[in-house]
Order: sequence, then structure tokens, then C-alpha cells
Amino acid sequence: MRPFASLRAGEIIINIKLTIEYDGKNYFGWQRQSGKQTIQQVIEESLQLLFPGENIKLAGAGRTDTGVHARGHAANFKVTKHSFEKLGKETFLKSLNGILPSDIAVKKAERVKNDFHARYSAVGRTYRYYLCFRKHALNGEKLHFVKTKFDIDLAKEFCKLLPGAQSFKSLCKNKEDKHNFFCSVTKAGIKKLKDDIIEFEITANRFLHSMVRAIVGAMIKIASGKLTISEFKQKFKKGEILTIQYAPSNALFLHKINY
Repeated sequence: MRPFASLRAGEIIINIKLTIEYDGKNYFGWQRQSGKQTIQQVIEESLQLLFPGENIKLAGAGRTDTGVHARGHAANFKVTKHSFEKLGKETFLKSLNGILPSDIAVKKAERVKNDFHARYSAVGRTYRYYLCFRKHALNGEKLHFVKTKFDIDLAKEFCKLLPGAQSFKSLCKNKEDKHNFFCSVTKAGIKKLKDDIIEFEITANRFLHSMVRAIVGAMIKIASGKLTISEFKQKFKKGEILTIQYAPSNALFLHKINY
């Protein structure tokens, strides 16, 4: 592989944005990790097969935890215009999806400006989490089966506390954060779907480690009556530790990245 620093005179670098869907159950999240299979690693290795003469580095819009899924994750990589055009845009997408395993699919590939960065150009990220209240034999592995009482009105009241710019220190696994755990949530709410399923959706400028799973865990505890809204508010505003159970990752989806 030849780095871009050794480009031949006149060679042009282009930036390609990918929109990615994946089932995360067989992966240790998005980001590369030594000795563990991740989404980033698998896609980078597949891209390298398509562009053997290039130094492919994939930049993702954000990390996802082990087992988390995605419908609209975004990433970008840079490649020489000659290499990309030689393969062809349509052939590129078909070839890439042909190499990737069945649980990862690139839905879209598009050329973007060279200063575009999947992470730093993003203005928001939307996650969805799915709860159910009876056993589902079909696709049940993508749902969190809640066996306790669940008061949907209490859950809705809880969701009203989340929007705004505030510290989520009580609802994450981070020990330190350069932004003092502040996230700006623009939307949070739940709605009923068919088959006794509830969808929780949240949009924010950034998310902390396991933050969505912690939020869902707190919501379930409040909806079950084991934690009051006032008790939650008191500890949350002070950044104190909340005794909650993190919701499992199998029902969490990175829905889309907003630019």
C-alpha cells in the first residue's frame, strides 16, 4: 500500500461516504479492537480488497457498543479518484456488499466534499430501542422482553426530563469526559407499535458510553414503580450514581446520523 504522501503528480483524492446497516450480535461494536471482531475492521478489510494499492482508513460517525445494531450508521474513507473510477460507482457498491458478510450491508455510497468527516461533520445522532411485554418467537432477539409492570404514562413523564443541554454523568459508564458529560438532547419519547411493542427514540448531538442503555434502564425502573420521578430528578441533576440495570444491547439500533 502506498500512502497518500507518495501520490504521483496530478493524482486526485476523493472522499466517499457510506451509509451502513448491520446486525451487531456477532461483533464487539463498531471501533477496531485488538483481537476482537468489529464492524469497522470487517468493512476496512473488505475495502482494502477492492483497492489493494491504497491505504484505506475508515472514519465512523461514532462508536456503538458490543451487540448494538444499526440501520443508518455513516462512515467515510478517502481513495484516489483513478482507483474509484476504474472500479465504477455501481460496481463498487455491488462488489463491496458481495465481499461483506450477510450481517453487514452498505446501503449507499456517495462522493462528498474532502473536508467531510463522518464524526465531526455530524450534528446529531438518533437511536431507537425496542421493548416488548410478551414473548416473541419471531425476531424476539431484537426486542427487550420486560417482565415487570410498565406504566407508559410514567415512562412518558420520564422522557420529558431528557431534552436540553445537561450532564448525563449519572447515565453512562464514562469515568471522565472532556465535555463534563454534557449532551444536548433534542428529542426523546416513546410510542406504541403493533404486537405489543414500544419504541423509545432519542436524538442528541453526542452520546456517552452506554448512555442510551442506561436511559432505558432508568425508564424501565421508573415505569415499574421502583424509582420515583422525584428521586431520579434529584440524583440526575446532581450527577449522582443511580442504581439501575443497563438495558441489554440486543434491542438497541443506531437509526441515523444527521448532517
